[in-house]
Amino acid sequence: MAHPPLRTQLLIATVIIVFTLTGTTLLIVRHTVASEIQKQVHEATQESVRTFESVQQQRETQLSRSAEILANLPTLKALMTTDHAPTIQDGSETFWKLSGSDLFVLARPNHMVVALHANQLNWTIDASQKQIDRSTKAGEGASWWYDNGLLYWAFLQPITAGSGRDLQQLGLLVVGYQVDATVVQQLAAVTGGQIALTSGTTLIASNLPTADVPQLQKLLQDGSVQPADGKELVLKTDRYASSSVVLHDDPRSPVRCYVMMPLAPIDSFLSRMNRTIFVSGAVAVFLAALVFGFVARTITKPLENLVAGVRALAKGDFHYTIRPEGSSEVFELGRTFSQMREHLLASQQQRIETERIAALARASSSISHDLRHYLATVVANAEFLYEADQLRVDKREIYEEIKMASNQMTDLIDSLRELSSQRSAISPVPSNLTQTIKQAIEAVRSKPEFRNAQISVTAEDDLSGVFDPKKLERVLFNLLLNACEATSSGSKPNIQVDARIHDDQFEVRVKDHGPGVAEAIRKTLFDPFVSFGKPNGTGLGLAIVSKIVQDHTGSASIESSSTAGTTILVKLPRGERNMAAISQTNVA
Repeated sequence: MAHPPLRTQLLIATVIIVFTLTGTTLLIVRHTVASEIQKQVHEATQESVRTFESVQQQRETQLSRSAEILANLPTLKALMTTDHAPTIQDGSETFWKLSGSDLFVLARPNHMVVALHANQLNWTIDASQKQIDRSTKAGEGASWWYDNGLLYWAFLQPITAGSGRDLQQLGLLVVGYQVDATVVQQLAAVTGGQIALTSGTTLIASNLPTADVPQLQKLLQDGSVQPADGKELVLKTDRYASSSVVLHDDPRSPVRCYVMMPLAPIDSFLSRMNRTIFVSGAVAVFLAALVFGFVARTITKPLENLVAGVRALAKGDFHYTIRPEGSSEVFELGRTFSQMREHLLASQQQRIETERIAALARASSSISHDLRHYLATVVANAEFLYEADQLRVDKREIYEEIKMASNQMTDLIDSLRELSSQRSAISPVPSNLTQTIKQAIEAVRSKPEFRNAQISVTAEDDLSGVFDPKKLERVLFNLLLNACEATSSGSKPNIQVDARIHDDQFEVRVKDHGPGVAEAIRKTLFDPFVSFGKPNGTGLGLAIVSKIVQDHTGSASIESSSTAGTTILVKLPRGERNMAAISQTNVA
């Protein structure tokens, strides 16, 4: 799996780190600001509630004094001494108008209502009687009266005559002001928020936008509106942070005032803050990427040069140079690499020279040994031929041995010429590979030691092609001879030849059942003077095979090798279109 360049890795890591740190910082800032805003909203709502309660107390004190002044008027006291209720009803109208209130009630000392004046006709005497009974029983001087969908802020004041022990209660005065949209607007102006007055699940009055009123009423009926402080209400036109205060705690119809702060300005501010945070984070990451890209290039460029030098060295290019640069560590690494390259170049040249001398020594030793052997044979048989009459030996047999030794010396010299030639010396003609294989097998069996070698051939019917049959016969002869020599120790050679056509090229496999090729020489087996397991081997047979096959623009290789045997694979073109390539090679 390929790894990205170091510069890319550093850039990605830096972007991730900067993004994480910047994002975390900005999120912390956003959370802190949002929390502070929510805290301020909650405090503002609570302050609105406290302001509402303070205004309520001030108005209660003011209206209580107004009720006290009315209750001390002599004319009102004189009216209350009358036992006739219609008279009191008619006479109290003047006092009602004088008070400027929305509700005016007079009751006897036993709390029986005898006069009622109200701005709303559906407020009845029964409703007044019920509220007076509740308020006097609770001992309230000021109370919220709610009935028939109407809410009044009522103040109770006893009407008395005399003082001390002569104090006599003449009745009870109740002055009330209706709480409607007008009063709500006044309260909202004082508190700075939206006001909604409710009784149980009924919305009495509010200064909310018209579109929000039905939805708030629906939420009240569904029980979705909770009196808890800080509860968020989502209405049609806006979201509100709400807090509430109980005005009238009657279990049957409790009156509650909700103070609501609109969150639209806060949401708008948070949206702008989020956009600012996002843009700031993106700009920070982008600038960090640009800056680090420049820094990373400065850091990694010397390393890239060093990597290029290492790759060139791995490919065998000992002349590729680099200029050490960068930080002190990278500079020292580049300088050390240059020194190492110079040492390796010197060592390589020395090794090549040493191997060349060693190869020449091995070749000279092997060739001289073979030539001496053949010359010794020639000299010995020449002496026998000279004394043939005296020794009464067959001159023809001695002549044949001299001729065989001479041919072997000629083959050795031809092999050396074949390997030393840089030009191709083949003459391709239309031929049949099957016939060439048969001739190579007969040549191997002509050797006395391999006369009984078992060589089996598996070949396709049509193996015609264009090649040099004599050179290819030499290739197959060397391969078969090498295979026989590899399996001749202790058993009769058993060689298998498989010839076929694949992708318009010949594939010839020669398999033996020898001990296999040593791992140490598998890569150099086709090099000159490389031999294994043969005491008298020159190491030229497979080298000649490789040379001739390459002249045919083919290849020779070890397909497999183990203790069960070795398979040599030869591939070379079959068709006539390869004549042009071969001809160009011959001209070169």
